[in-house]
Amino acid sequence: MMKSASAIAAILGMLPTSAWAQSPSSILPLVTGAYAPAEAGCEAAAAAFIYIEDQGIGANKTSGKVLSVKQDGGSYVLDVLWIEAGADETDGDRDTVRIEVETERSFFFSNTASEKTLMRWCS
Repeated sequence: MMKSASAIAAILGMLPTSAWAQSPSSILPLVTGAYAPAEAGCEAAAAAFIYIEDQGIGANKTSGKVLSVKQDGGSYVLDVLWIEAGADETDGDRDTVRIEVETERSFFFSNTASEKTLMRWCS
C-alpha cells in the first residue's frame, strides 16, 4: 500500500502546476482558457471557441488585441483589434465586444458579428 501511495505522489509531483489551477485574466474576472458555446459544449467546432487570455482574447485563427476595457455593472465592453494569424496589426479589424460575466467560468459573448451567446469554460 505504501508503494502505491508513493508512486501516486511521485506521478502527481511531475504534473505542471497549471494542471492544478487556472490563472485569472488580468482584464476580466474570468479564468483563462478556452470557452465553447454552452449549447454545443466542448465538442463544438474550433471556430466556435473564444479564448480568454491574460491580456487579450482570441477566436479560432485570430488574436484579439484589447485596446480598452470599460466596465458597465457585470458587463465589460472591450474595444478589440482582431488580427488574423500571419497578418500584420495594420490589417486588423476593430470591433466592440461585450462580455457579460455570469461566473468565473461562464459569460455571455456578443459583438458586431454575432448574437449574445452563453460561453462555458472547457480548459
